[in-house]
Amino acid sequence: MLKENFIEYLENAIQNTWDGNAFSDYNGKTMTYREVAGQILKFHLFFEKAGIKKGDKIALLGKNSTNWG
Repeated sequence: MLKENFIEYLENAIQNTWDGNAFSDYNGKTMTYREVAGQILKFHLFFEKAGIKKGDKIALLGKNSTNWG
């Protein structure tokens, strides 16, 4: 059983493994935790600009890919 939720896991991984590989896709493209943090920031700024707040419900739709940026 995990002692931390996904967000806590990701925060710890970003802080402790900044340049380590976080994800890879079937084509062999990888993303480091640094790149993941950058993507999270982009989403955060987009949601903030769109007026989306904590607790709002949203949906994301896309291909199974590391390219969400």
